[in-house]
Amino acid sequence: MADQNSPLFDKQDIERRFRERQPTYKRLEDEATFVLAAKLDQASIKRHSITSRIKTLSSLLDKAERQQLSDPLSKMNDIVGVRVVCLFLSDIERVGQAIRDCVDVVEEDNKIEGQPASSFGYMSVHFVARMKEEYKGPRYDLISDIPFEIQVRTIAMDAWAAASHYLDYKTDVDIPKELRRDFYALSGLFYVADRHFETFAKEREKALTIVEKKLTAPHPELDVEVNLDSLTTYLRSKFKDREPSADEKTMSQVVQQLRDGGILTIKQLDEIIDAGWDAFLRYEKDHPPTVNEKPGEFIDVGIVRVLCSIASDKFRDARKDLPDNTRQQYADYQGYVSKKF
Repeated sequence: MADQNSPLFDKQDIERRFRERQPTYKRLEDEATFVLAAKLDQASIKRHSITSRIKTLSSLLDKAERQQLSDPLSKMNDIVGVRVVCLFLSDIERVGQAIRDCVDVVEEDNKIEGQPASSFGYMSVHFVARMKEEYKGPRYDLISDIPFEIQVRTIAMDAWAAASHYLDYKTDVDIPKELRRDFYALSGLFYVADRHFETFAKEREKALTIVEKKLTAPHPELDVEVNLDSLTTYLRSKFKDREPSADEKTMSQVVQQLRDGGILTIKQLDEIIDAGWDAFLRYEKDHPPTVNEKPGEFIDVGIVRVLCSIASDKFRDARKDLPDNTRQQYADYQGYVSKKF
């Protein structure tokens, strides 16, 4: 009969085998992260972050002792872990589908559905997965049979989990009785914030659809305020033959510049563009931007900045970033604008 006080496993043996497998775990970590990130990009799913880790030896041994595992290296599914932090609640299912498409999911545990708000810090969806059989070749031979864990959660869930983890409260019973009410209240605020972010995202999509219908109709309704969504939609429609800006930060800067220059509606902007188009084309011909070391064309936001700087004194004056020689260059083309602004 085995001695009940004898250890479940040989720590030295586990440590030796764990260190031998480190390169394999590292390869699995890198491949799983790469495959998942590529799939999310392919599906155009925005995320806050995608991180990964290999469980430390001490963490592995602690878990093995807690769970009474005789051979933790073969019994644990989370020695290698990947975490995807997405933006909104609705993204969780989209990320989940991307996971199912790019790896073989062995187990799936939804720790979000049906959970009380007090459990918010522990909410996430967990997947146990393996690399798909279609990934073949020497680089996959040693990692194809090793399971790994993928966690998916929102920014709010991740922020609250990080804060509560820092406080070293692993479970509810760890929290002092006199602090539990405040702890649950804070957890509830993050829970509500997550829901409101989701609502806001959906309302933004509805608003964007309305703006798109107005600005892209056969007879566009242009009396719409200048903001990030309206300007992006308008420029995509107005300059179909020009490269669109993919940088939301730049687009946001142009929105601010337009507002500083007194151009508050898309209708105002459209009138300026129509009146100054000839002047802009002359300027672009004489001063083309350099693209791949060759003369090129301005992209949509470049057109707005240059054209409004030529056609509108107020817009040009509001651009404090302009060197004096460039400011004068723009003013020199103002005679080609068909209407004064």
